[in-house]
Amino acid sequence: MKFSIIIPVYNAEKYLAESIDSIIHQSNDFIQSTEIILVDDGSTDQSGEICKSYSKQFPLNVKYIYCENAGPGNARNVGLDAVSMNSRYIGFLDADDYFSENTLEKVDEFFNKYQSTQLAVIPLFHFERIDTPHRLNYRFDRGSRVIDINEDYTAIHFHIGGCFFRAEHFTSGDKIRFQRDIHFWEDALLINTFLLNHKEYGVVSGPKYYYRKRAQENSLVNSAWYQKSRYTDMIRLCYLPLINLSNKLYGNVIPYIHFLIIYHLRLYLFPKNNEIIYNVLSEQEQDEFFKKFVRLLQYIDDKYIKEQDMPFYYKNYLLNLKQNGWPYKNVPIDIKKLKVTLTDFKFRGSHWLLEGHLKNKNYMLQPEDRIFIKIRNKTIYLQKEELPAKHRKIWGTVVRDYRHAGFKTYIPIFYYKFQFGLQTKENTYYLNKVNLFGLFKLKNKD
Repeated sequence: MKFSIIIPVYNAEKYLAESIDSIIHQSNDFIQSTEIILVDDGSTDQSGEICKSYSKQFPLNVKYIYCENAGPGNARNVGLDAVSMNSRYIGFLDADDYFSENTLEKVDEFFNKYQSTQLAVIPLFHFERIDTPHRLNYRFDRGSRVIDINEDYTAIHFHIGGCFFRAEHFTSGDKIRFQRDIHFWEDALLINTFLLNHKEYGVVSGPKYYYRKRAQENSLVNSAWYQKSRYTDMIRLCYLPLINLSNKLYGNVIPYIHFLIIYHLRLYLFPKNNEIIYNVLSEQEQDEFFKKFVRLLQYIDDKYIKEQDMPFYYKNYLLNLKQNGWPYKNVPIDIKKLKVTLTDFKFRGSHWLLEGHLKNKNYMLQPEDRIFIKIRNKTIYLQKEELPAKHRKIWGTVVRDYRHAGFKTYIPIFYYKFQFGLQTKENTYYLNKVNLFGLFKLKNKD
């Protein structure tokens, strides 16, 4: 038997047949080459009956095991214990996802070509609620290859679905198993513990893993944010063990682990997640999490925070927390260095029509702030124009709000040379100077 595919099953009656069929109808010979191990993790719907029907139809290829509900990590461990001893590769598939039909054939070809590679993964594509490739699929752009995590630290991997291991790591010697005391990220922890030890893995670019993003958003991934263990325990049981193992094996936290952890930590800041903590944790638990979050950031080099593909205000927030601790502290900025931007200006009869904004990454205009034009001894305050910018708040701190930064106003045509200014509650600041005729000539040069 070449392949053993483990599927943990929990209340997946709507999707389970599609998942199983994607293995049965592979381009290789299912009967001769593949076994499916279905582990029913205490389902209360018809999932168990569906599993039994496939086991009855293919008694030599489909194993059905029932266990009391204890989470996907435990279910996968139960499946690992049932793998046939002659199996060469062990793969993982979730009960609401499916493989493209050439998956096992291409994975087999890859392992035959790269004899020393112990883990191979395939690209992941979302479907149902959204139809997009996974953000980390850039790893497959150069085709099938072996990645050294010490040379390509951005090639991080989290998801067990679509992972294929050489079976001996699970069936002989010091058998690898998923951690039972966590009910999320247990797959990422196992994968990256494995990678720290083996230093490389393969990417197989041909096949596809189809990852269902449910329309109801009721998956384990989404519900995990409403569990207390998603916070402080996540740091203690998931992130820190990888940091400690990296220190043990390499004498430092290698760039791969820096990048992996900060890539995942940023999810706590995103709008759909960052407010949930106030509904899940008590004030004391919140304070404990925020402080441990800051301590965790001390392990992460600024470089890897700055390299993340996310808006500046998230990076700035993380760097601020790392430097200044919790609670979050706003850092004073030099307002005199701000610059007002003209986005459009044109003649309107005997007047200039001016449109623009004072948007800055570090300073957000307050409702009482006023942008003005200074012409000799005359001050003209500009009419505010609310910008369609999103309001962003992270853990009680507003990190982006450009609603008060825009303006649209008319000034007499002979007022073409002036200086912008900003009046706040505390002070008045003179900013950049403008010559509209000079800008007009430049604008119409072509």
